[in-house]
Amino acid sequence: MRDNDGGRSVRRWRAAVPFVAAVLALTISASGSVGAADAAGKPAGFGALPYNYNLQSRCMSMKVAGHIVFPGDKVTAHTGSGICGAAPKDIGWTWSVGPGPGVKGCGTNATTCSFKAGTPTTGFTTICISGTSSAGPWGSCDYYGVPGKGVGIIDGTITDKDGGPVAGATVTAYGKNSANTTTGSDGYYAMQVKAGSYRVLPSGGPHGKSAPRYIPNVKDATVADATSATAGFKLEAGVELELRLAKTSVPADGTQVVNGTITTTEFGKPLPNVAVQLEVMPGETSDQAVTSGPRASVCNNGGRIWPTGSLSDPDGTPVTVTTDSTGHYSLAVTVGTTPGTWTLDAWAKNADGSLSSDTSGASDTKSITFKSLGKTAIPDFFSEFDLLAKSTTVLQQISGYPGPAAGSLAQTTATAAGGNRLGGLAYAVVNVKDGQAILVFSAAKPPVLDKQGALPDAFAANADDLVMNPSEWTGAGVPATVTNAASLQSIMAGGFLTRAPTLTQFDAGTGVIGWKTIKNNSVVVSSQGFEYLGWGYPGIGQPGSCY
Repeated sequence: MRDNDGGRSVRRWRAAVPFVAAVLALTISASGSVGAADAAGKPAGFGALPYNYNLQSRCMSMKVAGHIVFPGDKVTAHTGSGICGAAPKDIGWTWSVGPGPGVKGCGTNATTCSFKAGTPTTGFTTICISGTSSAGPWGSCDYYGVPGKGVGIIDGTITDKDGGPVAGATVTAYGKNSANTTTGSDGYYAMQVKAGSYRVLPSGGPHGKSAPRYIPNVKDATVADATSATAGFKLEAGVELELRLAKTSVPADGTQVVNGTITTTEFGKPLPNVAVQLEVMPGETSDQAVTSGPRASVCNNGGRIWPTGSLSDPDGTPVTVTTDSTGHYSLAVTVGTTPGTWTLDAWAKNADGSLSSDTSGASDTKSITFKSLGKTAIPDFFSEFDLLAKSTTVLQQISGYPGPAAGSLAQTTATAAGGNRLGGLAYAVVNVKDGQAILVFSAAKPPVLDKQGALPDAFAANADDLVMNPSEWTGAGVPATVTNAASLQSIMAGGFLTRAPTLTQFDAGTGVIGWKTIKNNSVVVSSQGFEYLGWGYPGIGQPGSCY
């Protein structure tokens, strides 16, 4: 739409024309009782501000010196800055003030207009200038009110930390005759009260996670008849942070991804570019966060942001992220296979990098329960696996290669049927002396690697984990009734797997039926990604997962 008034559209200007005409010759726009007392003798409030009470054209602004003027005092208004040009060549205007007592200035193109306030107004009223320019007609307005007799005024402005107006805050004066009102969109308020002493308190206003706080929280004001006292306040705004996770409980099957968002606001308004510290399992050490309890990676746009480091040397220290221009940060939690309660803490930082001291609003903590799939013990793996191999399409096609086999086992365990049989077990692909192997371990006790990525030989908690290396399968000693016993894949697909070396037996080279032994064998993991060993499985999670 074409701009025809130096900043407002033609449509908006036409809507304002009747209003400007209505205020000519000091016509009053009443929107609340002002001058009179109520039925109980209590001074009435000024009520809502009039329509277009603070209309300011880009061509030229106009302001009244004070919003409250007592009878007999002067109402004074001044023109201000503008971009339409200088009078009288490029711009002209007239004041909406007719002949009256004490009128000074107020003529065509006058920059000042003053007149004596007469009888009390019955509401806030407006004074305007109506102008023309090469861009078209324009207008600017401000407002004032005239109190009744026998009352005083408490007024002021509430601003935010940047000096901007705070609208919708309630201001209450407690004293001989209490009164209250609400700030307008310009942050200004005014109350008529009887003469006396009052305590003035702001409340309400814009809300975030917690109620707003004001500085000071109370002011004392003493008012006499036909005088005013000012009580201004500043909104003590601070960053407020909300962490949301899409789910609070998921199966600990290594395939789940829980999406989440961090939102930073300042009393409901988006606050962009806020640094936020993310801490997983708060209260634990950084080592404990990655070596004990439930495990999950925190991701953003498919990339892992926590933990840092490698699988053999993970670093669980807190990390810092930054919200975007809308005050948001998106994340995804890639859930592992270890059951338990996983907790994420998000805490906003100050500009100097320190954590905000506002514990009520600037931080948030959320937890996800990783539900156990079952309690199958490691020695039961063979019987349960064989039953599934004989009855499940997935395991009928199981590969003898460790990578595909571990994936098939993981996917089958994540299903209802597989969980009933293998729930409580988890799987990993590990490196051994002559290739790769499948490690079967209790989901509640994932192995912890040393700094070189090796599983310690004497790690008691995992001594009974199973190691199946296809290169070490011989079939020797398997009953003759088993067809094609020399093929591990045939044995597994047929449901004839009855045993495999434990981690202790594998490391020591102890003989196990069907498997050859290698002295001083070793189990290591070289992957830099966080996958297996209690973390999420790669390649079979939901979109947004990362490893």
